[in-house]
Amino acid sequence: SQVIARLREFVRAREPRREAQSPSRLVDNVLRLLALEAEKHRVRIEVDAVADLPAVHVDRVMLEQVLLNLVKNGIESMRDAPPARRQLAIRVGRNFDDQIEFRIADRGCGMSDTDAARLFTPFFTTKSDGMGIGLAICRSIVEYHQGRLYFERNPEGGSVFVFTLPPGN
Repeated sequence: SQVIARLREFVRAREPRREAQSPSRLVDNVLRLLALEAEKHRVRIEVDAVADLPAVHVDRVMLEQVLLNLVKNGIESMRDAPPARRQLAIRVGRNFDDQIEFRIADRGCGMSDTDAARLFTPFFTTKSDGMGIGLAICRSIVEYHQGRLYFERNPEGGSVFVFTLPPGN
């Protein structure tokens, strides 16, 4: 029933409402929604979140949507990977600029330099059934919260999507 209630809140249109939120709690909420998806694709999800991080002042539903999109993309990117490689790592901590940093690293197929350069362009997609608006919307949401969203190559193969948020005051 909690999952249904959260899904309803997720899709309901409303004005942004910022509140202090625990970074690890945001991740936990999204992982509960995607547990069946990860299990279906046989993806192991590893979470490493620093315990004493300050809260972030965000619209919870908007930020959970960003996390949901990035985690779901990571799961889908490993569809053709051997089951032993299907691991998604989520790290939450502070970066050198004292921002709260969320890192979602998959071990999927990765992407070409050309695709990486166009990644956040509206209507550009690498998926056969994608609309090409998910990452552009995610970037807009993160920037609305005075953060930054960007892509890195995973040295172990695959992609890393990183977004930062200022710590709440």
